[in-house]
Amino acid sequence: MDDKLFHTHFRSEDIPNWPCPMCSANSLSCSAEGFHKQYKVPIDPNHPAFSPDDIGYVFSMNLKCTISSCDCRVMCIGTGDVSQEYLHDGSGDWGWFDNFEVKFFEPPLRLFTPPNGTPSGVIKALDISFSTYFSSPSTSLSTLRAALEVLLGEMDVSSVDENGNFLSLARRISSLPEGYRKIIEPANAIRWLGNDGTHSGYHIRRSDVNDGYNIFEHILVELYPEQKASIEALVERINAAKGVDRTA
Repeated sequence: MDDKLFHTHFRSEDIPNWPCPMCSANSLSCSAEGFHKQYKVPIDPNHPAFSPDDIGYVFSMNLKCTISSCDCRVMCIGTGDVSQEYLHDGSGDWGWFDNFEVKFFEPPLRLFTPPNGTPSGVIKALDISFSTYFSSPSTSLSTLRAALEVLLGEMDVSSVDENGNFLSLARRISSLPEGYRKIIEPANAIRWLGNDGTHSGYHIRRSDVNDGYNIFEHILVELYPEQKASIEALVERINAAKGVDRTA
């Protein structure tokens, strides 16, 4: 994943382009009329005690993928405030600027694109984790751990022992068969991060979530390499045609 593409702060005159959740191109764009801000609480700029520091915003933003074959629509909401900053125009003056912070996208942005062959249940579990990336990094890590549980289920790793008792995630990971031993350490890293995300006493940063996503992406690439998927599709096509494509 390229975390530099997922901006959290911006100004209305310089709205970033975010990656489209459907086609993955860095192509989500907002027109001037698609951005709407309003005061979080009523503000009277003429009141004697008024200060721009008191301003708080909520905003909504309609985004559209600029790739015509995709045309995905995304809604974004968030908050904003006002800060005083030095004007770099040689005047030596200071000015007030509106600043905005993203909280949610719907549908959620995909912080990384799962490779072809990733089970749909795992993709849905990842989307749940992606949905809270901007608002609650700890929740994103906790639900990333849940996505790992789903992945193990898709790999037919049992969640119960021979007596029907639920197995811990650590035991499920350690029971991975020989062919999957290479993902044990990465899976344990996800488990540890998810544990920290679940316990509210830990301060989770977005960079911690980025670490988790990078590791989970690595696991999926190991399990569902694009090259393998493309070769399997090629084999299927040739076998179906019983040789070269004679219709071309």
